[in-house]
Amino acid sequence: MHHPNFQNVQYSHRLPLYAGKTFRYDYDDGNVFIIHFFDATHRHDEGIAGPHKGFHGYYTFNYVEIAPRVYFMYWLEEVYTVSQVADFNRMLVYTHYTYDAQGVRRSLFHSGIITEL
Repeated sequence: MHHPNFQNVQYSHRLPLYAGKTFRYDYDDGNVFIIHFFDATHRHDEGIAGPHKGFHGYYTFNYVEIAPRVYFMYWLEEVYTVSQVADFNRMLVYTHYTYDAQGVRRSLFHSGIITEL
């Protein structure tokens, strides 16, 4: 059975609040990124300070809203596997990276402050 106006029905899925917006992430290790979210699952990251200054990356990512305005995001980069929690209530970001260093799996964690631009 289907809805009689199936072709005309639009199923609403609320976009995450970050979609279409730009944010600055100031990490406690000195890295600063400008993050532009094109939509719910596409982003551009630009390193503007710290060890990743000059870095640019375009990513497709997945996300889960784990609490109202709190998103768990995850994606693959060339070197890193990234897991991130962006808490837009408290404007805090927590990021965990894993990577290979000469055959040994390594990880690092950093946290920071989110500012909407």
